[in-house]
Amino acid sequence: MLMTKNIVRRRRAAAYLGAILSAAFLLYAAVPSLRAAGQSDSRDKIEQPEKVMEATGVKPGMVIGEVGAGRGYFTFWLARGAGETGKIYANDIDSSALSYIERRYADEKIANIETVLGTVDDPRLPLASLDMVFMVNAFHDLERPVELLANLRPCLKPDATVVLMDRDPARFSDTDNHFLTRAEVEETVGRSVFELVRVETFLRDHNLYILRARRPS
Repeated sequence: MLMTKNIVRRRRAAAYLGAILSAAFLLYAAVPSLRAAGQSDSRDKIEQPEKVMEATGVKPGMVIGEVGAGRGYFTFWLARGAGETGKIYANDIDSSALSYIERRYADEKIANIETVLGTVDDPRLPLASLDMVFMVNAFHDLERPVELLANLRPCLKPDATVVLMDRDPARFSDTDNHFLTRAEVEETVGRSVFELVRVETFLRDHNLYILRARRPS
């Protein structure tokens, strides 16, 4: 009889624990900010945002623009890297994506992010204010990349850098020919007001193209 009671207790405890775990999972799935805040998903492993920020020189106190921020996956990593004394301007042409970012930073009480609605050829970021600009998985989708880069130039401080982080079709199966080859990115940059400083290739699928504004000759 005692053994039977112990078995019943263990089964009840297991059922209770299972119910708690199920409830936690449902809450995680239902609340976007909780789901988005998770830093252990497959995208983190592939894109390695902390390593990217270290390699590109993101530091506390920086003012950083993100062009084509989407729903803010990288935005919130940058906000962490820039710290409370820094500032992130998250730009996109999709107002609903920016609304998502706004809801999330309000939910998580993050005070160093501001959204900016731009156009296809003008990010409309604050003039002469940015230490660095990121475009993560966005450059290949730009309709007018040369014009956008021209309108981005006045937003930068002297010696600011622009980081284009984009997938390289030579390093994965791009059956739809959606992404730009390294040569295509370099050719586009070559027609712009920026010059390519270096290319980082430590990520599995992505290249990091580091740009600076061309200096007057």
